[in-house]
Amino acid sequence: MNIRESLKMAFSAIRSNKMRTLLTMLGIIIGISSVITLVTLGNGSKQMMTKEFESYGANRAYVYVSSGEEDENDSVDLESYYMTPSDIDMIKRIYGDKLEGISFSSGFSGLFVQGRKTYTINFSGVSESYKDIENMALESGRFLTKDDMTSENQVIVIDKKMVEKYYNNVSPIGQMLTLDVGGQTQTFRIVGIYSKPGTMTSRETSNSFSVYTPYTLASSINETDLYSYFEANVKEGNDVQETLKSIVSILERKHDAIGKGYYMISTAESQMKMMNKLTDTITLFVTAVAAISLLVGGIGIMNIMLVSVTERTREIGIRKAIGAKKKDILTQFMIESIIVSGVGGMIGIALGMGMAQIGSKLIKIPPSADPKIILIAFGFSALIGVFFGIYPANKAAKLNTIDALRYE
Repeated sequence: MNIRESLKMAFSAIRSNKMRTLLTMLGIIIGISSVITLVTLGNGSKQMMTKEFESYGANRAYVYVSSGEEDENDSVDLESYYMTPSDIDMIKRIYGDKLEGISFSSGFSGLFVQGRKTYTINFSGVSESYKDIENMALESGRFLTKDDMTSENQVIVIDKKMVEKYYNNVSPIGQMLTLDVGGQTQTFRIVGIYSKPGTMTSRETSNSFSVYTPYTLASSINETDLYSYFEANVKEGNDVQETLKSIVSILERKHDAIGKGYYMISTAESQMKMMNKLTDTITLFVTAVAAISLLVGGIGIMNIMLVSVTERTREIGIRKAIGAKKKDILTQFMIESIIVSGVGGMIGIALGMGMAQIGSKLIKIPPSADPKIILIAFGFSALIGVFFGIYPANKAAKLNTIDALRYE
């Protein structure tokens, strides 16, 4: 008997027990669809995070003050190790040729009332070089200047979205904006409008916007000229980690903190690696759990094929009596097993891709299907058919012709 006839008989046997076949496929379908969905969403998450960090700045880094490891039992006054504007001046003097920009960042917020609505304006007090750190475009006007820092000018650079919402797309450059800051009325002059790509970590909402103001003004409002961290953007061609380690070294010498570990480094690259590692770990774990469904599905296939052998014992005896060989019986049952698992795999792939599309829209990430994973999933489903079909098929092929004909 050739392969074509075996296929016809296999499909005929499957069609005669549609519901049983579907239930048998269920484990394979759930396992494959789960793997495809999770891997597709996981890859999409990684792509989105990579794009986010590229937008954030691949050479961007923080140096911040944190509790040291010298003596964990003693409480340390970390403020004594906080940085001052003189530290930034020193770093610029020594490492200015390696840095695109360096800036403290000091935040505060204000309330803006418009009619019955109250909006929150999030201030970031930064230096004039912050535009070389943050991925932003100046739409009109100017950014902050060194003179703004020295004079503590009450000027702000606002978001383009704020212009669209509050000023009906009419440029507010030069206009004054009065806000309630900490219970006191403060008036700021708008000198520039910026825009930047939206990201997962964007602070703006329908009731909240971000603006930039001189860090010296922010320090005056916050009543402190001490800073727990600064941001920097290292020029291309320089090693980010090595440059920041050198900067930390001179900070430790200046603040008498050598070997105390109070100055820590965080780079965009290290954060991206950490996030990708976390995503990979979660995806691997959940995929491993989903793979259990494949094992259960394979056992289900073996079970149903054993039932099929028992039900068709007399048929097998008749076929052997009219000349069917052991390999013909073995081939037929193996083909049936592979078809069940293969069709289950294809349904699982289609279902998984559909679920990934729906899931990506719900959690707002781009789906990223991996053709290799799809091929591996389908191949694995067919392999399950082979692996779990061998025993039932072999049992059918070994049946004694006389005993099979006598079976009731």
